[in-house]
Amino acid sequence: MKQQNKIKGNIGEDAAGEFLIHKGYVVIERNVYTRFGELDIIATHKNTLVFIEVKTKTGHVFGEPWEMVSKGKLYQVRKMAEQYLIRTGHAIYRTRCRIDVIGVWLNYQREVERIEHWENLY
Repeated sequence: MKQQNKIKGNIGEDAAGEFLIHKGYVVIERNVYTRFGELDIIATHKNTLVFIEVKTKTGHVFGEPWEMVSKGKLYQVRKMAEQYLIRTGHAIYRTRCRIDVIGVWLNYQREVERIEHWENLY
């Protein structure tokens, strides 16, 4: 089952990356590992560094993507973002940053049905 979740997650992240590019974002990295976990997508948009958490769902049985993003998860993404900023030297320059979440809905054939983007959640 874990492999199936990884496949589904990759489909969602690919779709989210394309969605962001069409919105004028520049995707600079994906699947960046820190000691606190993995950052799904790091992009830039209008002079802001954006850390994007992607949540992919198949069907509606277990809730919606935004229901999977708790305050604790946003805090974890913040800690990962801080580690990234320190590691890459962005922290020195006080780079403008924000955290976004993208929800991707797939049908049971793993085709994208819908994408929603929630900006500046933390």
